[in-house]
Amino acid sequence: MNNNKAQPLVSVITPVYNGEKYLPKTIASILEQDYENLELILVNDGSSDGSANLLESIKEQDPRIKVFHQSNAGVGAARNYAVAQAKGELIAFCDQDDLWHREKLAKQVPLFENPKVGLVYCGALSEYTERQSIHTPTFENKYRGDVFEHLIRLNMLTCCTGVIRKSLFEYVGGFDESKDLMGVDDWHLWLKISLFAEFDFVEEHLATHVFHGTNFSQNDLAMYRAELVCMDKIQQYLDQLKLQKQIPWNKIKFSSSIRYGKSFVYCGLYNLAGDTFIQADKWVPSPKYRWLGRLLKLVPNALLRLGQQSRRLLTR
Repeated sequence: MNNNKAQPLVSVITPVYNGEKYLPKTIASILEQDYENLELILVNDGSSDGSANLLESIKEQDPRIKVFHQSNAGVGAARNYAVAQAKGELIAFCDQDDLWHREKLAKQVPLFENPKVGLVYCGALSEYTERQSIHTPTFENKYRGDVFEHLIRLNMLTCCTGVIRKSLFEYVGGFDESKDLMGVDDWHLWLKISLFAEFDFVEEHLATHVFHGTNFSQNDLAMYRAELVCMDKIQQYLDQLKLQKQIPWNKIKFSSSIRYGKSFVYCGLYNLAGDTFIQADKWVPSPKYRWLGRLLKLVPNALLRLGQQSRRLLTR
């Protein structure tokens, strides 16, 4: 695609924090897009490794690269700062360790010809570096159009797949920079945008979301707490806008608690799992999970671990 005049400018936002190891590959995947009318805005958020020097050297290699530096303020603040510098009509996000496939923007941008569409996403492969495996998610829980009531139950898109109109980003106030939302600040933004515009998606895996030992999204306890904070904030946002939505908040929080509780059990965090199941019972009365929660808190961890190992052995 060489006719830039026919292409809206896309500003790609990449916050950087100690990402020296991953940045070259990520930046290359963005600059090698078939869609050429883009700018890449990298914000160094107070890195302590060699990221700052790397960025300064890389920006000399392509005029589309813009580099900024700030004291550490968190990923939400870094993204907001980057968008404030952006010139594009469209904003896209790619974290410092994720990868784009060459045709990503070329396939997403045309969907914005529909003026009702405010966000376009796509599928993303999940690469687990420690296990050296790649997972290909299905499109079973992907939705287009008015997606709020689906999105509040499950974040259906990975941050590195989202492209949005800058005007909408500014209208909803951008990212909430609260540290309590770290890990789900993108979900919070999508939810706000979904109240004012339709979503669309390309049913292809056009990005790779990379998981490694330092990913915040692998810290289940922090993510669980952040999800609950996000739901409370969206409830408050709806109240401020005086929007009447019949959302079963308690049921949604119950489902989230059960999902994370099971994850805690799998990881051997039995006391934490017990607390989570007991909390779930307070949102939606469930004798099953209430007693399971109490059991997990009363039975010695050694016995629970032995029972769990035996069950896994028998089910192999």
